Amino acid sequence: MIPAPGQPARLPFWRGDDVGRSAELGAALGALTGELARLNRDEFGKRCAALSFDDYATDNLWGLLDDQRAATRVVPTDTTLLVERFRDELGDWRVILHSPYGLRVHGPLALAVGRRLRERYDIDEKPTASDDGIVVRLPDTGDTPPGAELFVFDAEEIDDVITAEVGESALFASRFRESAARALLLPRRHPGRRSPLWHQRQRAAQLLEVARKYPDFPIVLETVRECLQDVYDGPTLTRLMADIAQRRVRIAEADTATPSPFAASLLFGYVGAFIYEGDVPLAERRAAALSLDSTLLAELLGRVELRELLDPEVIVATGRQLQHLTADRAARDAEGVADLLRLLGPLTEDEVAARAGAPDVGGGWRGCARPGAH
Repeated sequence: MIPAPGQPARLPFWRGDDVGRSAELGAALGALTGELARLNRDEFGKRCAALSFDDYATDNLWGLLDDQRAATRVVPTDTTLLVERFRDELGDWRVILHSPYGLRVHGPLALAVGRRLRERYDIDEKPTASDDGIVVRLPDTGDTPPGAELFVFDAEEIDDVITAEVGESALFASRFRESAARALLLPRRHPGRRSPLWHQRQRAAQLLEVARKYPDFPIVLETVRECLQDVYDGPTLTRLMADIAQRRVRIAEADTATPSPFAASLLFGYVGAFIYEGDVPLAERRAAALSLDSTLLAELLGRVELRELLDPEVIVATGRQLQHLTADRAARDAEGVADLLRLLGPLTEDEVAARAGAPDVGGGWRGCARPGAH
């Protein structure tokens, strides 16, 4: 069995729906993060002990917050959001909003950001939202990329923007398919048999294309209501925009050379969001996959050298095998000595003798040389 040629294999990535944390839980996590970030090392240890953290968890959390402070000077909390900008390995910009308020708030905000990119910068980009923030990829146009202004909206207009944009989202398409199935608009050909998911998606997409012509189509209205009320948390997003306008919540900005520790997990999820995108142009799929650069991979692996992950005895044993110093790889005749020189390069007489299976092999190799050769 040998590896198949072509692209390297990748682990499966489950694309199930993510409910996301609530805004209340996000605010509590942000407040706790801000409290811990303001403590010195001794006070931090006592506070973590009160939270039943063991020493290992305490040291890891302290290291994470300390590394984040060193990278961006600011740790995102419930009252301080962070906009981080850096270039990826293709030279494009990544603009990341760090926020603890959860996917139910970040999802609709990402829709509004996508609309602003189209209207203000003529860029067709779909930002990716998660529980910990929003990731935006911008092409390198030579100008300074937008910062906090990209994520700030008028509190009185944000609801209308989201309502206008939700119909073009992937969430709307999936919820429409489910609503149409519940309304028996996608009947099965054989009631006793299951219909493949890809077939359901095709039929739902065709039905949606027809339903778009009728703004008062009941299933469309129900799907919009489900997205805006059951999935998205519009009231919290409106309050957040009002708090930003009234300076109760501030937005800090930071330009970094490489992704910060908090950005690393966001970028990992960003890559996962595009792993199974089959309808995206090939060049865009490759650009998304390349975001997991070597620096980020080192952060994900724990910042240890590769040699520290291997057993020293195994390294020594493997080295001896590759150098043909073991009995099973020793040269047994003149032809074997010639193979040694071909594989290992120039060797001294002592080095050849060390790799010979018998004493006479090491001494008789000179007979292989042409007359006059040195």
